Amino acid sequence: MIKGIIKYRFLTFYIVALTLLQTVCSQLTVAQNTITGTITSEENGESLPGVTILVKGTGDGTISSVDGEFSIAAAPNDTLVFSSVGFETQQVLVGNQTVINIILAPDLEVLKEVVVIGYGGVRKRDLTGSVATVTSEQLQTVPALNAIDALQGQVAGLQITNDSGAPGAAPVVRIRGVGTTGNTSPLYVVDGVLLNDITWLNSFDIESINVLKDASATAIYGNRGANGVIIIETKGGDNRNGGSTIGFNSYYGVQIQQNTIDLLNAQEYAEVRNVIAPGTFNNIDGSGTDWQDLIFESAPIQSHNVSISGSGKQNDYYFSLGYFGQDGVIPESRYQRVTLKVNESYRVKKYLTVGTNLTISAFWQDNTRTDAPFNAYRANPIVEPFDAEGNFNPVEDVGNILADLAFTTDNQTSGVRTIGNVFMEGKFLKHFTAKSSLGVESLREINEVFVPEFFVSQEQQNAATNFFENRFERTAWVWENTINYDREFGPHRLNAVAGYTMQQVRNEQLSLGADSLFRSERDFRFFDQTNINSEQVTNGVRDFGDYFNQISYLARVNLSLFDRYLVTATYRRDGSSKFLQDNQYGNFYAFAGGWNLSNEAFLTLPKWVSNLKLRGSWGVVGNDKINYLGAYSVVDNNVNAVFGSDEQLNFGQTDGALGNENLQWEEVRQSNIGFEFGLFDYKLTGEIDYYLRKTTNTLIGLRPPAFSGNTADVIVNAGEFENKGIELSLSWLEKLGPVDFSVGANLTTINNETLQVSGVENANEIFGFAGGQTVSRTAEGLPIGAFFGYDVIGVYQTQEEVDNLPSFGNSQPGDLIYRDVNDDGVISEEDRTFLGSSIPELLYGLDISATFKNFSLALIFQGQAGNKIFNIKETIRPDPYNWEQRAINYWRGPGTSNSEPRPTAGGNNYEPSSHYIQNGGFFRLRTVTLSYAIPETLLEKLNLQTAGVFLRGNNVFTITDFTGYSPEIANGNPLINGVSLGTFPVASTYSLGLNLTF
Repeated sequence: MIKGIIKYRFLTFYIVALTLLQTVCSQLTVAQNTITGTITSEENGESLPGVTILVKGTGDGTISSVDGEFSIAAAPNDTLVFSSVGFETQQVLVGNQTVINIILAPDLEVLKEVVVIGYGGVRKRDLTGSVATVTSEQLQTVPALNAIDALQGQVAGLQITNDSGAPGAAPVVRIRGVGTTGNTSPLYVVDGVLLNDITWLNSFDIESINVLKDASATAIYGNRGANGVIIIETKGGDNRNGGSTIGFNSYYGVQIQQNTIDLLNAQEYAEVRNVIAPGTFNNIDGSGTDWQDLIFESAPIQSHNVSISGSGKQNDYYFSLGYFGQDGVIPESRYQRVTLKVNESYRVKKYLTVGTNLTISAFWQDNTRTDAPFNAYRANPIVEPFDAEGNFNPVEDVGNILADLAFTTDNQTSGVRTIGNVFMEGKFLKHFTAKSSLGVESLREINEVFVPEFFVSQEQQNAATNFFENRFERTAWVWENTINYDREFGPHRLNAVAGYTMQQVRNEQLSLGADSLFRSERDFRFFDQTNINSEQVTNGVRDFGDYFNQISYLARVNLSLFDRYLVTATYRRDGSSKFLQDNQYGNFYAFAGGWNLSNEAFLTLPKWVSNLKLRGSWGVVGNDKINYLGAYSVVDNNVNAVFGSDEQLNFGQTDGALGNENLQWEEVRQSNIGFEFGLFDYKLTGEIDYYLRKTTNTLIGLRPPAFSGNTADVIVNAGEFENKGIELSLSWLEKLGPVDFSVGANLTTINNETLQVSGVENANEIFGFAGGQTVSRTAEGLPIGAFFGYDVIGVYQTQEEVDNLPSFGNSQPGDLIYRDVNDDGVISEEDRTFLGSSIPELLYGLDISATFKNFSLALIFQGQAGNKIFNIKETIRPDPYNWEQRAINYWRGPGTSNSEPRPTAGGNNYEPSSHYIQNGGFFRLRTVTLSYAIPETLLEKLNLQTAGVFLRGNNVFTITDFTGYSPEIANGNPLINGVSLGTFPVASTYSLGLNLTF
């Protein structure tokens, strides 16, 4: 009840506030005069067309003509604002003037824009690497836990896939395709701290995100840069204006499941089941139970943040407190996070600054049954969920999913994560800056699962209460020490950095299980000698791939000559505890060059060319994201057995996984050629990049020789893979009458190929397994994780066709016809073939925005093409589960269907095949936002700096051929990427928000 009242008051407040402010603003009218004038350029005295002229605080405005002339109505106390891309903005008080002529100077800040590239920054015009920058404003377009979600469709070369819509779920992030069969996630660097994820970070605390894509940009991070680097800078105090600024940002939204899968209704299901087993169902009336409708519900999502930032004579500071809450569209799922952020720097002396960046994030998560959509998909639609007395009805094979949600979702995870660093920075000898920073990460997490005693059916019951608890602790630190040299020599600039870093990551978990608890209340959930289950006691490292020590040496030089010729050289030497002594150290490096053609005197470029730059890079980065025990053979303990005349339990050990003492660094060699341009006074800007990324010595798990007696995969350097493609980013700014208009577009092509897999016993291929089946094959000439199965070419219509065409020995009329790939006259495993790839050939995004007076409308579209999805949930058939709608068009006799086979409960028709491979391409309206900015005249009366309200929709619609919940199907394991099991779907979200600063 209280929760509903709070929701209602939030909504009422926003609507009333917006209506009131619009009413007040409409009453503010002042006598006006007509002001005319001409606008010219300071550089050459020529007239400037397309300059925006606004009456400050009102949104009224115009643009200059082809001859640079303008005319606008304004009152004597109005201020006119003259702005144009590439020029400094001017403000002029009208007073008693009727003619105002303006001379605009070039905006030097555009030329001096600094891009963060790791251990320092470089001017955008001096940048030789491929780096994309996203501002804090762009990050507020998506209501989500993870800030990286906001980049979906906005950065060329960056693929972000939300495979799960469960509260607290993190997206799968890949930069420039898939380059390895192991961990493909990029490195995150937040205020200098090296991390694996940023789910703990409040989006409102972020100042900017820089995506480093090529070797020139990532080589400074050496072995951590193989999959790209995402650098995040959080907000700090503003030391330019002094004083303090208070900010408040809030939104409240509702999530709605986008769609459900079209399944057979009760009558159709009965018909298909009766073909398999005649007489199973008779006289079925009505459509039956739609289990999907029963498990999906609308759910709230909200975020509220307050911040204080400012500066004094000796310090800059930023404090914030944020709350994020999300309920899932499936019952019993929820995620809540409270984030405290403290950034502060203190100038002890003119040459010495100390400071800290600290985030404390506490979270609480209710974990529901993530398999609920899959079970609802499979459940018998004839069965009602409850009997006449309100008890759960048994549902054959699958179980009653509503009973699962009632009895098996007492599953909570909570924890506290602390991320931060302390630093000291000193300047000496005029051009040198030394910095020492100690970054730490600490996570304490507890997961508790309780399952009561219950009975629905023999298949769905729990005979005794169970309690499980898992405690996880992670501690990591990184100590970085660098010296920077920065100097300008007339038209030349030199920036250099050298440093030494150390890092350690440790994690440990303890798991306990108990049975037959005395009472089920939370206060009685504890472990003692009477209930503990010794088989559920484990203690060890949870993530073996993230447990290591590392030391590194780094250096980089950026040189700009005559503001035209650019050179960058980078070197890093890493030592990792994951390799044995002879191979512990790896050397990584990159070289890059650039040429600012628009600054060349001998090149006569058209006046409409504002900027032109050519750049190229080549380099080598590394990867050691493997199990830290990969180099060592291990012994399996607790291999116990009862034997002997007295039948005593004997404790035993045996050989476990085999190690490989010759493991070496995985290396990624990447070439990049880029072209940047700015046209028509920077109205049109863009970048084009061609990249070639080759992974060698790939760390792969392959099956050892049979004579070893061990079936566990051994990690070896045994693969070569290649990604290549083109990236294009374009942006256009324009003034259409009173409307400011902008369009941005980006696209990325990806061509992924396996060049070589070479293991023991001619192991020249790697298989991926999901749903108990072989779903992918990685081999020379194929993409990583290429779908693998039978190619369907029709349906056997008659027994004669079965007899005369290649078939399985038990094939019948109405079964799928598989192509005889090897032409041996029979269908066997040797006929499995390439069925497509989950890696898209094309990624693209489009954003459009328009501003009219105080109203703004922004739309972001995104999509992909050229990829496939393996709808594996259709093939899992140990029992007669429900079918998708297309199954009703089954083969009924010769000539009735050449696409849908006869109904069977299992058998050849459910082998992995092209019948279950679907087009994974889609086009989506990712975000639409309508916002209103409160006029400055009213802001002054309310003592506000800025204020605005907005309405926003996310995942508004998706156009796709895929028949599942969402075409966004991904997996952290690239060998089973794009395999759909019907997991927690991603919902549409509609929200209302308010932003204030004062």
